[in-house]
Amino acid sequence: MCTFITLIAATDDLERVNAVLATRDRRSNVRRAERVDTPALRALLTADEREYVISRAPCDCGTFLGSALRHGTDPDAMRASEIARYRRKGWSEARIARAMSDKDHAATRPPRQQPNEDAVYWIGLMTVLAQGLGLKRLGLMHHFYSKSPGQEPETATRREAGLVGEAAEALAFMADAVVHDFETGVRSR
Repeated sequence: MCTFITLIAATDDLERVNAVLATRDRRSNVRRAERVDTPALRALLTADEREYVISRAPCDCGTFLGSALRHGTDPDAMRASEIARYRRKGWSEARIARAMSDKDHAATRPPRQQPNEDAVYWIGLMTVLAQGLGLKRLGLMHHFYSKSPGQEPETATRREAGLVGEAAEALAFMADAVVHDFETGVRSR
């Protein structure tokens, strides 16, 4: 399963969306927009809105969006669950001990690449998109897809998330499969 980011915007101009996204390129992690049509989201969109997947290649696993909701897991419980899973697979205790030791060692290594996003990144990206496309509002959603974007989620909802400039907390607490609508403060063209 991977995480993908969906943009909801009142524009049909995919080329222009991609041109605006290209201006935000950081460390060669350019986002590209791809038009999709998810049945669960179709009913939530107004007549002028379109749905775009705007993920980095190959996905957005580890994204800042919704990150405050995912940190509540107990590491001891996760470790016990992993050991139980290995035992169900029939692994020997020595093999399990080696696997857990390797996992502990890997956790101490610094990440190969620091994520290039945080609240400031997302607020800047939404601001640039709003200004470049003349949008008074736009929506963002993140979702864990088991196949490819555009096939899930089966159900989705929409909620008001406030002003883009004050979005840091809303971005960190974004629930999965919920379109968060942000007011941009930009006059429409």
